[in-house]
Amino acid sequence: MTERPLLLCGDLGSERCGVGASESAALAAVGSRPHTVDPRHVGASLRGLLRARRSRQVVVVAYPTRSTVRSVRATVTLALAAGLGRGRIRWHLHEYAIFGERRALIDLLLVVGGGRVVVSTRSEAAALRRSRGGRVAHRVDVRVIPPANGTPVATAPVATGAPADPPIVGLFGTARADKGLDVAVAALDSALQTEARVETIGSGWDEAPWPPGVLDHLDVRHHGRLPTARLASVMTRWTLAVAPFADGATDGRMSLRTPLACGIPTLTTVARAEDLTLRPPHLLLDPATAWADARATDPAARADGAAAVARFEAETGRALAAALWDAP
Repeated sequence: MTERPLLLCGDLGSERCGVGASESAALAAVGSRPHTVDPRHVGASLRGLLRARRSRQVVVVAYPTRSTVRSVRATVTLALAAGLGRGRIRWHLHEYAIFGERRALIDLLLVVGGGRVVVSTRSEAAALRRSRGGRVAHRVDVRVIPPANGTPVATAPVATGAPADPPIVGLFGTARADKGLDVAVAALDSALQTEARVETIGSGWDEAPWPPGVLDHLDVRHHGRLPTARLASVMTRWTLAVAPFADGATDGRMSLRTPLACGIPTLTTVARAEDLTLRPPHLLLDPATAWADARATDPAARADGAAAVARFEAETGRALAAALWDAP
């Protein structure tokens, strides 16, 4: 019996981990059924690596995930994968450019293990190719493919009906330090001229450092984290979504791709044009006109925009699965 390929990935399919959700979506795109092991389980990982070595099967390492980003046991497994998976290993590295102190370790593993590396954006690829004076890039085959969309709205009904009245401005995701609230403030400034409401989905928005007075005269509702079954139904009522990023949007930002997948006109900012190849018609980049543009977008246009995102997601899933799982 032929052994299945091996996937070393924590949090596979988890709604709380974008990487785990992305890997699950990529596998679904081609119906792959690898032998999956959480890299924190060193013994099980070693047994899987030895089986893959004997049968010359592909080994895919997805890193970092929510539970493995600082796990010592996961680091041991990555070292074993580099040593045992030579010639058959695929590294799916998310956010390589911001690995910080972990970059030195990852670079060493890539030099030892070689193989193929898939990163999410051209900037990530450029950082990898520059690393260690080019010595890392000399050992690996670098591919640029956006993450697969593992968000729960990817297969949900799109916003084919009219948005809520009074209109709603929405923010989705986690209110982290890398979210540029000035973009949201600019959009809300226009909304202040109407009876618009504000809704947020995700953690931290109720404690975000909003400038004084910005939300004082708006009807604001913080939903917090929502179960999958409710997420799309709440979001598709929005008139405008705002996806603020201090360092600009990229293809890897699920807090941008999720409202776009629902057909919601979505305002964001772009710092590096080459890092955002998802450009559907309802992507908005001008805060001064975003509110008026969103209110003028009819249900048919929202459905067309969602369909454009669905095509992007399907193509991305197929490309990612092929890059990670094709035979060595």
